[in-house]
Order: sequence, then C-alpha cells, then structure tokens
Amino acid sequence: MEEDVRNLVPTFEEKARALLVAEKLRETMHQGKPVLIKNRNYHLRTYNNCFVGSEVVGWLMQQGEVPDRNTAVQCMRKLQSFNIIHHVCDDHLFKDAMLFYRFRKDDGTFPMDKDSSILFRGKMMYHSLKTSSGQYIFGVKTHNNLQYHDAFLGVDMLNWLVKEKEVQSRQQALAMCRELLERNIIRHVSDDHHFKDGQYLYQFKQDFTRQYRLSEVLTPLEPILPRSRHGSVSSDRTNSTSSAAGTPQKASFFIGADEDEKERSGSFGSPSAGNSSVLLRPVTLDELRNNQGRYTQKHIRIVSDAVGYGMVVRGDGPTYIQTVDPGGPAAAAGVKVRQFVKAVNGTDVLELGHQEVAKHILANQEVCNLVILQHGRML
Repeated sequence: MEEDVRNLVPTFEEKARALLVAEKLRETMHQGKPVLIKNRNYHLRTYNNCFVGSEVVGWLMQQGEVPDRNTAVQCMRKLQSFNIIHHVCDDHLFKDAMLFYRFRKDDGTFPMDKDSSILFRGKMMYHSLKTSSGQYIFGVKTHNNLQYHDAFLGVDMLNWLVKEKEVQSRQQALAMCRELLERNIIRHVSDDHHFKDGQYLYQFKQDFTRQYRLSEVLTPLEPILPRSRHGSVSSDRTNSTSSAAGTPQKASFFIGADEDEKERSGSFGSPSAGNSSVLLRPVTLDELRNNQGRYTQKHIRIVSDAVGYGMVVRGDGPTYIQTVDPGGPAAAAGVKVRQFVKAVNGTDVLELGHQEVAKHILANQEVCNLVILQHGRML
C-alpha cells in the first residue's frame, strides 16, 4: 500500500531546502541534454511541459543525484509532498513508471504561499547584492572584536531596497527584512537583535550558493534542542554537570534575554545528552596550565537570547563544554564541545568545578565573556 505523503506539514527549513533543490532540478530538466520536460501526447491529448516518471528516475541515477531507483522515487515523492510536482491528472503518487508528471511552476498551480514568497525574495536579494549594484553592502565587518564575512548593516540593506525599488516604502522594507530573519534566512551576527534600521550587523544564514543533491531532501535536518523559558536553580552532583542549554529537562541553567527587555531565570543539573563525557581522554590541570602550545586560548563573548546561552558544562575542575545547542547563542559565538573554560567574566575558573563555574556565569544573566582553551590550532 502506498503512503500518501502529500498532506504532511513540513517545517520552513525542510520546505526551503526542497524548493531550492527543485529549482535547480527543474532548470536542468528544461535546458539539459536530453531535454526531459516537454510536450507529450497520450490518447490524442497533449500534456504540456511534463516529464516521464521512469525516464527521470534513470536520469537522476546517471547524474549522481540519487544512489538507486528506489531513492529516486522517494525523493520525487518528497517534492510531491511539498506541492512542487504532481501527476498531470493528480491521479498518482510519483512512480517509476510510464506516467506523466509536471512541476507546478510549469502549469501555474504552484501555491506561492508566504513562506515560499519570502524564500524566493531572499534568494533574489542575495544574488542581486552579489552583483555590481549591491556589492558595496557586503563586506568583512567587525562586531564585538570578531570579524564576519559577507556581513551588512541593517540601514544599508534598507537603503538598497528602497533605492532599487524592490519595495514601495522603507517601512515595507523593514517588515520584509524582519520576516526574512524570523525564517532564518538572515540573522543578526550574534543573534542579539531582530532586524532594525540602524548600525546593526547581519548576515545571510540561508546558503543560496550551495548546490544540493536531490537525495538530500530525505536527510533529516539537524534538530534544534528545545529550550524552555523558565527554570529554577538546582544541581545534580551524581552527573557532575551544569547546563546552559535551557532544555525542559531537570538539567539546565540558562539566562533569558528578550530583544528589548531582559528576563532572568536559571537552573543547572544533569545534561540531556546523558552521562557519557565527550572528552576523548582525561585532561589534567597541569596539562592546561603548562600546555607548551598544545592548547590555544580564545576569548568568546556570548550574548544571551530569550531563553539562555545554549550550552552544557561538565567537570570538577577543569570544567569543559559538554554540549552546545546548535541553535543557541553559544554556538553562534563559536563555543564548541571539548573546549575548557579558563575564565568567566574576568575571573580565572580553570580549577573550579561546573557548579562554581555556573555561578560565575549566572552572575551576569545577559552577557558572558569566556576565555576558553582548545586543543590544537583554532581556525
């Protein structure tokens, strides 16, 4: 029995990836050799701009887009679930058979909802800004002593949108950029602000230059650890761990900070990642104090978001990073697992355990300045 995947509700990130994959695929099928999308006749009727299921499956394998025919079918059904392709009479799921299918953009039935519209607007903006008309906006810019490539100021982006007549007003430009940020197409470089008309630094988070393979639509996107907004101070001496991930489990200490109004709360305990240490081997204080160049020191400034810093620390001295929320401020600032915490907000904590380190971090619930040690050369 076939599974009908057409009514599943995708996340925006999943849909964005599928749409970008499909755009490239559709263009190649229209213009490549052989041309796969063309007018076809069946039972005295002409079906415009369509392709044959079995023919495309074989072609996808030849192009290296998929490893086998079954994967090709599953990938095309994934596109069908996003209303990107459909059977010309809407009678069949995608099959490796002599059946006609069509990209909805080729017959005017593609549902250009708000998410799709914003994604394609973001793609257009990115490529336009990479041309001569917008190159002056992008550049290597500095924020909190860190350099960011292809970064731009909010005020410059709004000026460009108005100048190029991409919008009817500056207010409309601001609203559009805020929608881009809310869908993770652009981001503030330290995730500290929504989009604002001013000297605030942003980057494109969506990679519009990446050439996806079709098979990637079946790959689950890396999940973002759930982080609750409120918590209480607690500890778990058994697991010897403190958390700044803000997970809704018993194990979290975090610091909340709204965009314009800060809100404080925190807890710490055992990590959601379990009891296993991420360290490849035990590391002593003597190794870190007298490392003879084996460990590199780096200063990292983390600005809390609405639910915390997004990291878990462990250890009884030295304390190290056990887990990093991939969607949190710590990850954005450059914190990685297996880094050792040498100092917090100017205080040497290398010999302290995780509970004391947690207290130092909680002393400032908006900004955390870390000095970390990492094995090897930092890039």
